[in-house]
Amino acid sequence: MLATIAVFDLHIHSYYSDGEGSVEDIARKAKEKGLRIIALADHSIEHPLGLDEGKAKKRKEEIEYCQSKFDIKIFDAIECGIDADSMIVKPKHKFELVIASIHEVLPKKEYCKRIIECAKNCDFDILGHYRSSIFGTYEEGLDEMDMEVIDVLVENDIALEVNSAHRSPPIEIIEIASSKVMYSVGSDSHTLSRVGDVAWAFNTLNKKLKKWKSILNRRYDF
Repeated sequence: MLATIAVFDLHIHSYYSDGEGSVEDIARKAKEKGLRIIALADHSIEHPLGLDEGKAKKRKEEIEYCQSKFDIKIFDAIECGIDADSMIVKPKHKFELVIASIHEVLPKKEYCKRIIECAKNCDFDILGHYRSSIFGTYEEGLDEMDMEVIDVLVENDIALEVNSAHRSPPIEIIEIASSKVMYSVGSDSHTLSRVGDVAWAFNTLNKKLKKWKSILNRRYDF
């Protein structure tokens, strides 16, 4: 199914981890920008400011209140770092969406190996900011490791995030993955001003692909 307009942002950080806005601040800003669906994806417990069980429960209560107040869907989500053992750790809480990302500078081979093993052994929904230049993994062109990552995402029904903040993944990845994978779109916002800043991601997908499958089309009734 073709997603054509920027009506969702599935990667936003609040002050429950390292973002600046409250749940209500973010919901209000999203409403102002015409978004219908957002996801609060604060960092997990491996981050010094990340969500623990108590914070996740409190945030969920605020999410439910703000969904009703602003009449938008707010996914109760989390972003987990993929560790050296290719694992993710999250608090005991039933999250609606789980993003898994690498937040270390790694050689390309190790970077891809961690992702592949994590996708095979851990339960998550979205691969975050794949091959972001911030983590030293942006290299021109594609290789067999990229193809293995794409294949494991397809095999395990995991979406590939197109991240406006990181300008990732590289365009070549989107072109080669084409309609094989489903996609998620996120601003990776840590500030209120960047909530809903997903134009680059939507424009890139719609320019490069005639059709693309959204995680929302595949898994949720939107």
